[in-house]
Amino acid sequence: MDAVTALELLGGTARTCDLVPLCGRRALQHALDAGLVVRVARGRFVLPGSGRAVTAAVAAPGVLAGVSAAHAHGWRTLHRRDDAVVAVLPGQRVTPVQGVTYRRRGLSADERRAGRTGPLATVLECAASLPFVDALAVADAALRDGSVLREELEDAASVFHGHGAADVRRVARHADARAANAFESGLRGHLLLAGVRGLVPQHVVTGPGFFAQVDLADPARRVAIEADGFEVHGRRAQLAADLQRHDELLVLGWVTLRFAWEHVMYRPRWVVEQVTSVLDRRRAVGGRTDERRKKGSRRDDAA
Repeated sequence: MDAVTALELLGGTARTCDLVPLCGRRALQHALDAGLVVRVARGRFVLPGSGRAVTAAVAAPGVLAGVSAAHAHGWRTLHRRDDAVVAVLPGQRVTPVQGVTYRRRGLSADERRAGRTGPLATVLECAASLPFVDALAVADAALRDGSVLREELEDAASVFHGHGAADVRRVARHADARAANAFESGLRGHLLLAGVRGLVPQHVVTGPGFFAQVDLADPARRVAIEADGFEVHGRRAQLAADLQRHDELLVLGWVTLRFAWEHVMYRPRWVVEQVTSVLDRRRAVGGRTDERRKKGSRRDDAA
């Protein structure tokens, strides 16, 4: 087979000893001359456009770590991050590449074979190094796809020491597999940073002939918070369904707040202000309702 096909078969990166048996030295040299394959270090090759992190990991040699590993695992962050993070062995000599962060740590055989740090190690490093909203999105995603179990995340966080230990424990405490995507995780993350607690991801609301699953909810105050992406809600039929859903939630006594991606990304303080304002008012309404019920009960007892 040709060298490009062989390299793709090997996952986009390879050593000479793995690549040559599949395509031969002549085909490999031809691909190098044509720019179809790139030599990043002696005996190590990648496909063009593999990205700075992958190229640096293969050249080191090392494995993807931190947010680079998170992306390789398929876990998105709220903000687009182009950080290139590579893990190499302690004491290993490395020729630094500009824009690449190197972490020194032990690497298991599975990690070296996969070319990235394992799921739990990746979540812990992201929790220690990324902003909370991005780290929470990674942790939520790892729990959601089952790569990391809540118990092992909590156990690992409890014994984590060094830089970022408090951040790791905070992420472990709030990570939730119910979050549907990074957008929702980021919205919840901003609210958590502002001290808002008790929000339930993907909460189910039911009523007579009604069923809805809202992105975030405070069930006690009947406040629903939706993260509305245009790709889902931008069609006419979906708009009609959304309006009907909103009205039926209102009839059941729920207040619904809806935020676009742009709100969460660029105006998080405003988002927090709207949510906390509604929650505070709903708390006051609930308090007055409870007081009226108590007064009515006392009148009934007196009668």
